[in-house]
Amino acid sequence: MRYFLITFSFINTLFYILIYAYYDNILGFLGVEDISSAVLNFIKLLVLLIIGFCIGINVMLLLRLKLERSLFSFKNLVLIGIIPFFCLILSQGSITSFIITRFFNSSIQLNELVFYLFSRQTIWSLWLGFAIGSSVRFSFFRKKHKHMADDQSGQVDPGSLKVTDT
Repeated sequence: MRYFLITFSFINTLFYILIYAYYDNILGFLGVEDISSAVLNFIKLLVLLIIGFCIGINVMLLLRLKLERSLFSFKNLVLIGIIPFFCLILSQGSITSFIITRFFNSSIQLNELVFYLFSRQTIWSLWLGFAIGSSVRFSFFRKKHKHMADDQSGQVDPGSLKVTDT
């Protein structure tokens, strides 16, 4: 099962990388010219987020962590994904320009720093996708079910029942 998931995730990653590489050609082939640039940018960032997710899944599958059950690590997501999440939110908004003009008196150097920091949406979306993908935990252990019977005849001994107040 683990090898199947590694192979499937690797092929899926390559598929989304090809979609991103030929993004403009695919849009031209589909004849989608009347969609706004914001929607096209969102779709491109979504594809990058999925690529980062697939890469994170590949890393977690290759690490062979010994876990007893499948989990999603919110701690890992917050630690790794908080910086790219805020950078993606602040990248295309007027909030950053308002903060710079209000608190830093429109400093040209600070404007350029913020522009170059937040304009790298491809890096931030890949990083966020990787954080989400690496937060997924897999388990490949078979659970052992224990069946216990207290009495062979099928009757319950009233003395063995305990009632507790909660």
